[in-house]
Amino acid sequence: MEQQLVKELSISLNRKKGKFQLQVESQLIEQNVCEFLQTFSFLVGKNVEEYLLNTDSCYDFVRIPLTGCGKTVTLNLQEFIRFRSLFEKQMFQLKLEDLLFRKGIRFAD
Repeated sequence: MEQQLVKELSISLNRKKGKFQLQVESQLIEQNVCEFLQTFSFLVGKNVEEYLLNTDSCYDFVRIPLTGCGKTVTLNLQEFIRFRSLFEKQMFQLKLEDLLFRKGIRFAD
């Protein structure tokens, strides 16, 4: 029997603090907006296909910068793709909220 361990990955925005909260396994990491954008830029800039097609073991894991003071997380490819999807979804929600806000539609907190 094979057991697969999948890390818990989540992201949320704490509007009162103005910080994003990342949950990676048991680690809770807070990011300010600039750090969120830096991580998002890193994730979007990674060529996932290069990692998937390369058989060298150095392409099995991706080290992701999370904060400006050097905090990183290392994820395997499956986790990396899930993590990237979480950030893309969060960015889409932020852009949608901004668009609606500019049109005069507001959300209750």
